[in-house]
Amino acid sequence: MRLLIIKSSIMKTKSIWLWVLLVITAVSSCKYDDGELWDKVNSLDNRVTNIEEQLTQMNTNISSISTIVNAIDDNLFITSLEETANGYSIKFSNGETATLTNGTDGAAGKDAPVIGFDEFEGKYYWTQTIDGQQSWLTDDAGNKLPVTGIDAVTPQLKVNTEGFWMVSYDNGLTYAEVLDEAGNPVKAVGEDGKDGEDGEDGEDGIDGSDGAKGDSWFSDVVYDEANGTLTITMLNGDVLTLSVVTTPDTGIPSDVMAAQNPAPQITGEPTITIPNISNFSVDANNSNIGTFSLLGIETPDNSWLELFGTGNPNQNVWLQIDGKEKGFEVINTKDLQTQNQSRSRAGSPIIARAQADVVFLVDNSGTMSQESNAVANQIIAWSQYLSQSMDVKFGCVGNAEAGNICGALNITDVNTLHEYLNANGTGARRTKHFGENMSNVPADMADIKAKAQAYGPSGSGECGGIMLHFADEYFTFRPGSNRIYVHFTDEPNQPGGNSQWSVKTVDSTSDVYNWDASRGTIYTVFSGGTNHNWQDWYRNEDPCLFSTYTGGSYFETDGNFNIDLIKELPVSQAITNSFIFRFNITKDMTSGTYEVTIVIYDENGNIKATKTFSNISFAS
Repeated sequence: MRLLIIKSSIMKTKSIWLWVLLVITAVSSCKYDDGELWDKVNSLDNRVTNIEEQLTQMNTNISSISTIVNAIDDNLFITSLEETANGYSIKFSNGETATLTNGTDGAAGKDAPVIGFDEFEGKYYWTQTIDGQQSWLTDDAGNKLPVTGIDAVTPQLKVNTEGFWMVSYDNGLTYAEVLDEAGNPVKAVGEDGKDGEDGEDGEDGIDGSDGAKGDSWFSDVVYDEANGTLTITMLNGDVLTLSVVTTPDTGIPSDVMAAQNPAPQITGEPTITIPNISNFSVDANNSNIGTFSLLGIETPDNSWLELFGTGNPNQNVWLQIDGKEKGFEVINTKDLQTQNQSRSRAGSPIIARAQADVVFLVDNSGTMSQESNAVANQIIAWSQYLSQSMDVKFGCVGNAEAGNICGALNITDVNTLHEYLNANGTGARRTKHFGENMSNVPADMADIKAKAQAYGPSGSGECGGIMLHFADEYFTFRPGSNRIYVHFTDEPNQPGGNSQWSVKTVDSTSDVYNWDASRGTIYTVFSGGTNHNWQDWYRNEDPCLFSTYTGGSYFETDGNFNIDLIKELPVSQAITNSFIFRFNITKDMTSGTYEVTIVIYDENGNIKATKTFSNISFAS
């Protein structure tokens, strides 16, 4: 079982005192005899011996609370939690251990030192309290002694031969007497209690006071597995709550492994672009595994990147969720068939192919009439090609001069897409319908048509933005699929002054941004050469910016769309060279939204790319 600290809270605002004094009740003998002198000598020796035996536990407790405070401060993982006879033994991801002991309640002696810690200017420092008076523990120069950080120290206690408390701040190399507020040394071992009459011997006392023996400053330690909390109650009633999360044994590298193998220092400027990721999904064979897909990444030398995840000697990509390193594996799609053959022989679950839902946004205005047949034929050939090796489905949206949605086909299989493109004649009519002439009209076509007729229009002209947002709002994309849009046009994006259909809606730096990482990457095929440098915002916008802002790319062709999408459109290679990220789902990832950061490095530790995705949901 692996555990992760995800939250800590102190339920009381006052500082947590580390009650380290052992209280021992007085011994009384039934009657005096000739050996009383030797009894007193032996009694004193026994009291010192008893304290020395328990000093080990006391110093272990001080060390443990130091380790716990440092773990909380550093957001470390708990790698194991083992129940002992009277508490718990825990191990953190940095290899350090702590022992939590369920101690018996005890009452401190009058002048007993209480070692604790308190906060000062955002940092924890050790304190001592003697007879109710708190003061900072300081070194010889009067500097406060920190609990955390590179200059942290951990106090150690002992009792000298005269029975006085001693404290060390240098790991036991030197000791000094513990002094009260008057500057007097504090007594640890008192005199024998008075003999009782016809009574049983009591236990030894400290400073001559009776008390119940206390062997820990933890009064209670409870692990609630159902709620995932470890609750530590101190002797004075303060409560420290640690939330813990179990990581299932899935064979995927753990978060602990990731935390022990942190990403290199971020240096250099990005040289490649990370495309948008798809929605999170749960592995069909194991509900403890989460996955998402990332489109292939082209390098400046026109090759396609391979990525290697946690624990791989060639690791070149790191994943963080809300700033914490996440253990994960990366499956390069081109290697998936080979890996699945090995998994099949070993009897392991097969990893599903990466999914892609591709939507064609087609300008079917009058100026596109001569290109429309070429566009449709390219879509048919390209979709057939992709379907042979990938789990791909398709949709289509058409838009004309008036800025309205004049045709649409919801996400469907490749054969239905081909029938749609061939059902209504030639030219621009191929994408100007809602399936009226199809032999097998999709069941939701009437609903899609009604929604399209009520959507917009942009009130101006050809508008890729209105097609994009209509598909995003009403199409039934598959959970976990890469969403890809391919926009065919020969005109600027013309939202008619309506910001909600502007290219700026996919620009994360814009005040009208309403996209996010899971909603898709856009590729643009622009007909008409390089004459597309419009920048009259909300009226005539460069349509290629849809691609620039979402991590896609654009392709310029001649006025007849004389292209080969299979060979020339980068998205073909982006799909076939895509990646599947697989990681463990933990309890803290089942609700809410998160920030996911991907960082890719080269072999010299220089950053090649980094991208942060916000509002990512991991709920199944």
